[in-house]
Amino acid sequence: MVSFGAEIERAAAATWPASTVERVDGWLLRHCDLLARKRSNSALPPEEGWSPAGVERVEQFYAARGAAAVVQVSPLERHADLDAVLAERGYRSVSPTEVMFADAGQAVGACPAGEFEVRLEPRPRSPWLDAVEAVGGAPEPSLDRVPEPARFAIASRDGVPVGVGMFAESAGWCGVYGMATHPGWRRRGVATAVLRAGALWASGLGARLFLQVEADNPGARRLYAAAGFRTAHRYHYRVR
Repeated sequence: MVSFGAEIERAAAATWPASTVERVDGWLLRHCDLLARKRSNSALPPEEGWSPAGVERVEQFYAARGAAAVVQVSPLERHADLDAVLAERGYRSVSPTEVMFADAGQAVGACPAGEFEVRLEPRPRSPWLDAVEAVGGAPEPSLDRVPEPARFAIASRDGVPVGVGMFAESAGWCGVYGMATHPGWRRRGVATAVLRAGALWASGLGARLFLQVEADNPGARRLYAAAGFRTAHRYHYRVR
């Protein structure tokens, strides 16, 4: 039976897939030349039943692509033995991350609408791409990999973009990605308004929300906790 954490990880892999995805001995192997992001360039272990031979095949997959082997040890709580073996093989631990989830309806109730207008675009077209740059971000080059259904949020005040976000659904789970607020508008409810709009959309699909937040970002974790998010599991990456 698939664990709760593994269910979310499968949805995360489906809502923003890498350009190359292979399944080998229960491992999900991901590689993307366009991105340096570890999630798109790491191996997700089997739910159970991994073996040292499987780890060697992971290393072969990345070596064939001229890349360092990276393993997303997730859920960390279920893979302490794999984590120890990777450490013994010389893999260093980086980017400790917390995965959080929320009921979409509860998130709507916890997030006030505030003073911002939030528009949801069906695809990452010019209005959203321009808004990302306007708030100080840079659009990811792999957005065409995001499958439908998805929504690209623009929060504005008096017609001026002040925040953005992205929501993508798979198998009853809606991933929250790319949250960004203009520096001049931080701590004024922009992110909360974006979350509310995305939660309303996800609620209409009957989906729950999930997101990833790095351990060294306590401000974001407080924001999401106030919006009704709870910890599902944790992970970090092991880099050879």
